[in-house]
Amino acid sequence: MKKNIGVIILNYNDSETTRKLCETIRVYDSIDHIAVVDNRSPDGSFAALQRLSDEKVDVLQSDKNGGYSYGNNFGAFYLMDHYHMDILLIANPDVEFTETFLIQVVRDMEKYQVQAASGYMKMPPHAIYPIMNKKINSCARETLECTLLLKKLFPFRGEFVRLGAGVQYVQWLPGSLFAIDAHVYRSLGGLDDRVFLFYEEQILGKKFLKAGYRMAVDTDISYFHNHSVSIRKSMKRYEAVKRLFLSKYFFYTEYGEISMTEKLLLRVAIAYGLFMRKWLYRLL
Repeated sequence: MKKNIGVIILNYNDSETTRKLCETIRVYDSIDHIAVVDNRSPDGSFAALQRLSDEKVDVLQSDKNGGYSYGNNFGAFYLMDHYHMDILLIANPDVEFTETFLIQVVRDMEKYQVQAASGYMKMPPHAIYPIMNKKINSCARETLECTLLLKKLFPFRGEFVRLGAGVQYVQWLPGSLFAIDAHVYRSLGGLDDRVFLFYEEQILGKKFLKAGYRMAVDTDISYFHNHSVSIRKSMKRYEAVKRLFLSKYFFYTEYGEISMTEKLLLRVAIAYGLFMRKWLYRLL
């Protein structure tokens, strides 16, 4: 039985990148509908993107710029309410994927009985993390990651997702491109829109673990993510790190079930990390 597939592409001040992705995938027969959501861009993106509208593409504008989770929820619930989707594909504007990739991801979901899936994410050489770990990091690990020195002295050693290793069960999926069962998405209330940007993937992963759902990455197929090209257009480096650390604190205090001591140590590490990076970025 064919699954109805809906795609959400969230735009903010990057209509050209969004347009290119939409025009590439709109010809994929496996995709039933696309929702292009402009997240209240101040650069006139919404007007530019409206030219994409047709029987397969709806161009929407959110009622506010509430961030990644809010904007994707806006598009996801719209598609579910208007077109009764079975599978939702959340795609950053700066990704490239084939129709064969998408079909295989949906097949993997059924074959391996997982409720969310993706493929191996390839990124440009400048990307900080070209590979991902299977599990959500502990609070202790993420506290170290806030610092500049300690994370070098105590490098991360975890179980990584590696290309060509088949289908791997994971605790989280990169938010740049993943498919999710629409009914599961609705039952979980979508993404947590209290987070503006970053750690949305780990939050969704925690929701999955709590509800008994599973995620997987098929490392025999891949897509390309031009990592953070859209973010860099709208956020300065220090502001991006600050947003990242705030979301980190929210995640571990709301979903991590950490102690008061761990909360205090994380706050100290965040304050120290931001202070050092502010001075470092000024020098660079």
